[in-house]
Amino acid sequence: MNVVRPKESKLGRRPFFAKLLFAAVGTVAVSIAVFALYAGIFTPFAPPNTVVETASGRIIKVSSGGDLQGAINNARSGDVIELEAGGTYAGRIDLTEKPLTDFVTIRSSRSSELPEGKRISPEQKPLLATIKSGMLGRAAVYAANGAHHYRFVGIEFVPSSSIYNYGLVALGGDETRPDRVPHDIEIDRCYIHSLPTGKTRRGIALNSARTVIKNSYIEGFAGKSEESQGICGWTGTRDVKILNNYVEGGAENIMFGGSDPANAELIPSNIEISGNLLFKPESWKQNKFTVKTLFELKNAKGVRFTKNYLANNWEGSAFRITVRNQDGGAPFSTIEDVEISGNIIVGAGEGINILGSDDTYPSQMLKRLTIKDNLFLNLGGEGFDGSGYFIQVASGDTITIENNTVFNRGNIITFYGDQPRAFVFTNNVTGHGLYGIHGPIDVKSPAAKAMIHGNIIFNEMGVGSGDINVPPGNEFVESADRVGFMDVAAKDFRLKPGTKYCTANGKCAGISFPFFTNR
Repeated sequence: MNVVRPKESKLGRRPFFAKLLFAAVGTVAVSIAVFALYAGIFTPFAPPNTVVETASGRIIKVSSGGDLQGAINNARSGDVIELEAGGTYAGRIDLTEKPLTDFVTIRSSRSSELPEGKRISPEQKPLLATIKSGMLGRAAVYAANGAHHYRFVGIEFVPSSSIYNYGLVALGGDETRPDRVPHDIEIDRCYIHSLPTGKTRRGIALNSARTVIKNSYIEGFAGKSEESQGICGWTGTRDVKILNNYVEGGAENIMFGGSDPANAELIPSNIEISGNLLFKPESWKQNKFTVKTLFELKNAKGVRFTKNYLANNWEGSAFRITVRNQDGGAPFSTIEDVEISGNIIVGAGEGINILGSDDTYPSQMLKRLTIKDNLFLNLGGEGFDGSGYFIQVASGDTITIENNTVFNRGNIITFYGDQPRAFVFTNNVTGHGLYGIHGPIDVKSPAAKAMIHGNIIFNEMGVGSGDINVPPGNEFVESADRVGFMDVAAKDFRLKPGTKYCTANGKCAGISFPFFTNR
């Protein structure tokens, strides 16, 4: 009998190579699955989301590894999306534009155990739910153009691996119309951090409007040869509050500006930063991470930086207030209406570096900067790399520096470049340093006396009487212990009322508050 055999495929005629191919494909598939599990891309067999109706609204419960993106896509105004404390959820999660009139709250199932109004710490991690970043440098959470009314409470944001990450929480960044940036977003009692290995450039890219970041812990954003920040906004940032957070950042802990917005309407504006602790860990010095400053403005309007505690900027100035048309495409760049008041700075190479207009590209001129009632301790002291000056300034219009108390080893003021207009330095208590007022200025002139008057200058560097370099109308004291501080041992550097450097009505030079911390 003749048997007709079915036609063999080419693979059928080469069984060895077919087996080898299938084995390779299987190995790749398994590897991809294992990597996906490791990266948190999916968790198998995750139960579906459940919706619980309550008297106050819907609660969408998402189990660990469940469909958080689906819950967000289906959420309505006022809904709560409850994530499992200790659970992990895959990024990148997209906050999409929806017709919301009330917040969608994404919270941990144990968020009620985090006291309202209190800053959290890493030790409270068991109470949090974790959202990991996406692959290939993508964010953990991204707010799309026009997205609004989203709130996070009790969430940990973390990279999925040690691969380079551009930013964990990205709130806008590419919109050219101010009315279309993300808005009405809150981050409350969240833990935002990098991994010990790898590199994450920033914690929060804050390019959104009507945004509040509060009571949160932001750490680990630093590295070698990389300008990194805890929080940074450069376009569309408007009406934002940064309140009672712990913030670490390598180059800058918090910065506004640094990249050119598309138009002047997108300049960061109306920003309040209060009650925060800005710090750089000592281990970063040992690792030679890039360090520049604690707080920086390059392009911003209407900024109020008050009652913050800043510490351990071992290289460079504590503040950089420098107008920058960063990439040359934004000649409208400016710094206007800024107040820095009531802050404590402990340890920095220098104090405040002010540049009133860009010295590389065309820009506008800085206008209306007020620096008052701040305490600076240990500028340029042992372990801090810098000249120890209090103020370095070039250009600018209407700069007022008053009632600050400063322990500086460097100059009181260093002028360079163009002389600022309407510059006033009065009622401060500062060290003389070696050179006092330094730069292209005649300190004996009436113009210098009009700018710099009513200050108490103490001689912490042992300068001889012939080397004193301050205008007439300022008091020179031979040592800090003769100034009349309230209680140095208790770090109360107010002047004692009734002493020779206070007026009859009790008004004194220097700061008005006792020492405090926000730890």
